[in-house]
Amino acid sequence: MIPAVDFLSLVAEIRRQAAHADSTVHGEAHWRAVAWTYLDLVPLVPGADAEVGLLFGLCHDAMREHDGHDPDHGPRAAAMVRTLAAEGLLALESDRLRTLARAIENHTGGPPTSHPTIGLCQDADRLNLWRCSVRPDPRFLSTVAAREPARIALHQSLPGQHESWAALHARALELGAS
Repeated sequence: MIPAVDFLSLVAEIRRQAAHADSTVHGEAHWRAVAWTYLDLVPLVPGADAEVGLLFGLCHDAMREHDGHDPDHGPRAAAMVRTLAAEGLLALESDRLRTLARAIENHTGGPPTSHPTIGLCQDADRLNLWRCSVRPDPRFLSTVAAREPARIALHQSLPGQHESWAALHARALELGAS
Protein backbone atom coordinates (compact mmCIF):
# COMPACT_ATOMS: atom_id res chain seq x y z
CA MET A 1 0.00 0.00 0.00
CA ILE A 2 1.23 3.48 -0.82
CA PRO A 3 2.31 5.20 2.42
CA ALA A 4 -0.03 8.01 3.54
CA VAL A 5 2.49 10.80 2.92
CA ASP A 6 3.13 9.55 -0.64
CA PHE A 7 -0.60 9.15 -1.26
CA LEU A 8 -1.35 12.70 -0.12
CA SER A 9 1.49 13.97 -2.36
CA LEU A 10 -0.11 12.05 -5.23
CA VAL A 11 -3.48 13.67 -4.45
CA ALA A 12 -1.83 17.10 -4.57
CA GLU A 13 -0.18 16.32 -7.92
CA ILE A 14 -3.43 15.08 -9.46
CA ARG A 15 -5.25 18.17 -8.21
CA ARG A 16 -2.51 20.27 -9.82
CA GLN A 17 -2.94 18.51 -13.17
CA ALA A 18 -6.74 18.40 -13.15
CA ALA A 19 -8.39 21.17 -15.13
CA HIS A 20 -11.86 20.50 -13.74
CA ALA A 21 -11.35 19.39 -10.11
CA ASP A 22 -13.84 21.96 -8.77
CA SER A 23 -16.74 20.67 -10.89
CA THR A 24 -19.83 19.81 -8.90
CA VAL A 25 -20.55 16.93 -11.31
CA HIS A 26 -17.17 15.32 -12.11
CA GLY A 27 -14.83 17.02 -9.65
CA GLU A 28 -13.06 16.04 -6.48
CA ALA A 29 -16.18 15.49 -4.35
CA HIS A 30 -17.28 12.91 -6.95
CA TRP A 31 -13.81 11.33 -6.92
CA ARG A 32 -14.04 10.90 -3.14
CA ALA A 33 -17.60 9.50 -3.36
CA VAL A 34 -16.44 6.91 -5.91
CA ALA A 35 -13.46 5.92 -3.75
CA TRP A 36 -15.74 5.66 -0.69
CA THR A 37 -18.26 3.53 -2.59
CA TYR A 38 -15.55 1.19 -3.83
CA LEU A 39 -14.13 0.78 -0.32
CA ASP A 40 -17.63 0.23 1.08
CA LEU A 41 -18.22 -2.65 -1.35
CA VAL A 42 -14.75 -4.22 -1.55
CA PRO A 43 -15.35 -6.62 1.38
CA LEU A 44 -18.32 -8.03 -0.57
CA VAL A 45 -16.41 -8.63 -3.82
CA PRO A 46 -13.82 -11.41 -3.51
CA GLY A 47 -10.61 -10.60 -5.37
CA ALA A 48 -11.23 -6.84 -5.61
CA ASP A 49 -8.15 -4.72 -4.81
CA ALA A 50 -8.76 -1.94 -2.23
CA GLU A 51 -5.73 0.15 -3.20
CA VAL A 52 -6.51 0.04 -6.92
CA GLY A 53 -10.10 1.08 -6.15
CA LEU A 54 -8.91 4.04 -4.05
CA LEU A 55 -6.62 5.13 -6.89
CA PHE A 56 -9.42 4.67 -9.42
CA GLY A 57 -11.64 7.02 -7.42
CA LEU A 58 -8.88 9.61 -7.30
CA CYS A 59 -7.91 9.41 -10.96
CA HIS A 60 -10.83 8.29 -13.14
CA ASP A 61 -12.26 11.77 -13.93
CA ALA A 62 -9.15 13.84 -13.19
CA MET A 63 -8.46 14.58 -16.86
CA ARG A 64 -11.95 15.76 -17.78
CA GLU A 65 -11.90 19.02 -19.68
CA HIS A 66 -15.56 19.83 -18.91
CA ASP A 67 -18.77 18.21 -17.70
CA GLY A 68 -20.17 17.66 -21.19
CA HIS A 69 -19.43 14.86 -23.65
CA ASP A 70 -15.71 14.15 -23.21
CA PRO A 71 -15.14 10.59 -24.50
CA ASP A 72 -11.35 10.80 -24.25
CA HIS A 73 -11.16 11.70 -20.57
CA GLY A 74 -10.72 8.05 -19.54
CA PRO A 75 -7.80 7.40 -21.92
CA ARG A 76 -6.23 10.74 -20.88
CA ALA A 77 -6.53 9.79 -17.20
CA ALA A 78 -5.07 6.33 -17.88
CA ALA A 79 -2.12 7.98 -19.67
CA MET A 80 -1.67 10.31 -16.66
CA VAL A 81 -1.55 7.27 -14.32
CA ARG A 82 1.09 5.57 -16.48
CA THR A 83 3.16 8.78 -16.54
CA LEU A 84 2.89 9.21 -12.76
CA ALA A 85 4.10 5.62 -12.35
CA ALA A 86 6.99 6.15 -14.77
CA GLU A 87 7.99 9.28 -12.83
CA GLY A 88 7.96 7.32 -9.55
CA LEU A 89 5.01 9.22 -8.07
CA LEU A 90 2.73 6.18 -8.17
CA ALA A 91 4.35 3.01 -6.86
CA LEU A 92 2.22 0.13 -8.03
CA GLU A 93 3.25 -3.30 -9.34
CA SER A 94 2.98 -3.55 -13.14
CA ASP A 95 -0.01 -5.93 -13.20
CA ARG A 96 -1.96 -3.75 -10.76
CA LEU A 97 -0.99 -0.62 -12.72
CA ARG A 98 -2.35 -2.28 -15.88
CA THR A 99 -5.60 -3.11 -14.06
CA LEU A 100 -5.93 0.47 -12.80
CA ALA A 101 -5.22 1.96 -16.24
CA ARG A 102 -7.67 -0.43 -17.91
CA ALA A 103 -10.40 0.39 -15.38
CA ILE A 104 -9.88 4.12 -15.88
CA GLU A 105 -9.62 3.92 -19.65
CA ASN A 106 -12.91 2.04 -20.04
CA HIS A 107 -14.98 3.34 -17.12
CA THR A 108 -17.40 5.29 -19.31
CA GLY A 109 -19.67 3.05 -21.30
CA GLY A 110 -17.73 -0.16 -20.73
CA PRO A 111 -19.96 -3.23 -20.37
CA PRO A 112 -20.26 -5.07 -17.06
CA THR A 113 -17.29 -7.35 -16.46
CA SER A 114 -16.45 -10.36 -14.30
CA HIS A 115 -13.05 -8.89 -13.35
CA PRO A 116 -13.59 -8.10 -9.66
CA THR A 117 -11.50 -4.94 -9.46
CA ILE A 118 -12.48 -3.44 -12.82
CA GLY A 119 -16.13 -4.35 -12.31
CA LEU A 120 -16.21 -2.78 -8.87
CA CYS A 121 -14.48 0.36 -10.19
CA GLN A 122 -17.22 0.73 -12.80
CA ASP A 123 -19.90 0.01 -10.23
CA ALA A 124 -18.55 2.59 -7.78
CA ASP A 125 -18.72 5.25 -10.48
CA ARG A 126 -22.15 4.15 -11.72
CA LEU A 127 -23.67 4.04 -8.22
CA ASN A 128 -22.86 7.74 -8.06
CA LEU A 129 -24.91 8.61 -11.16
CA TRP A 130 -27.49 10.01 -8.74
CA ARG A 131 -25.46 13.27 -8.82
CA CYS A 132 -26.70 13.66 -12.43
CA SER A 133 -30.30 12.77 -11.45
CA VAL A 134 -29.86 9.30 -12.99
CA ARG A 135 -30.90 6.20 -11.07
CA PRO A 136 -28.23 3.51 -11.59
CA ASP A 137 -29.53 0.63 -13.70
CA PRO A 138 -28.65 -2.80 -12.27
CA ARG A 139 -28.22 -4.17 -15.80
CA PHE A 140 -25.08 -2.05 -16.16
CA LEU A 141 -23.56 -3.04 -12.80
CA SER A 142 -20.95 -5.80 -12.67
CA THR A 143 -21.14 -7.04 -9.09
CA VAL A 144 -23.95 -8.71 -7.17
CA ALA A 145 -23.28 -6.40 -4.22
CA ALA A 146 -23.77 -3.25 -6.32
CA ARG A 147 -26.98 -4.56 -7.91
CA GLU A 148 -28.80 -4.87 -4.58
CA PRO A 149 -31.77 -2.44 -4.65
CA ALA A 150 -31.06 -1.22 -1.10
CA ARG A 151 -27.45 -0.46 -2.01
CA ILE A 152 -28.49 1.45 -5.13
CA ALA A 153 -30.94 3.50 -3.06
CA LEU A 154 -28.34 4.14 -0.35
CA HIS A 155 -26.09 5.90 -2.82
CA GLN A 156 -28.73 8.49 -3.70
CA SER A 157 -27.27 10.57 -0.84
CA LEU A 158 -23.79 10.33 -2.44
CA PRO A 159 -22.05 9.06 0.68
CA GLY A 160 -18.34 9.67 0.94
CA GLN A 161 -18.14 12.90 -0.99
CA HIS A 162 -17.10 14.79 2.17
CA GLU A 163 -14.59 12.20 3.40
CA SER A 164 -10.98 13.33 3.48
CA TRP A 165 -8.40 11.63 1.31
CA ALA A 166 -6.49 10.75 4.49
CA ALA A 167 -9.55 8.93 5.89
CA LEU A 168 -10.13 7.12 2.59
CA HIS A 169 -6.47 6.07 2.47
CA ALA A 170 -6.67 4.79 6.06
CA ARG A 171 -9.78 2.78 5.17
CA ALA A 172 -8.05 1.28 2.10
CA LEU A 173 -5.04 0.41 4.25
CA GLU A 174 -7.30 -1.32 6.77
CA LEU A 175 -9.10 -3.26 4.05
CA GLY A 176 -5.90 -4.16 2.25
CA ALA A 177 -4.51 -5.69 5.44
CA SER A 178 -7.64 -7.81 6.01
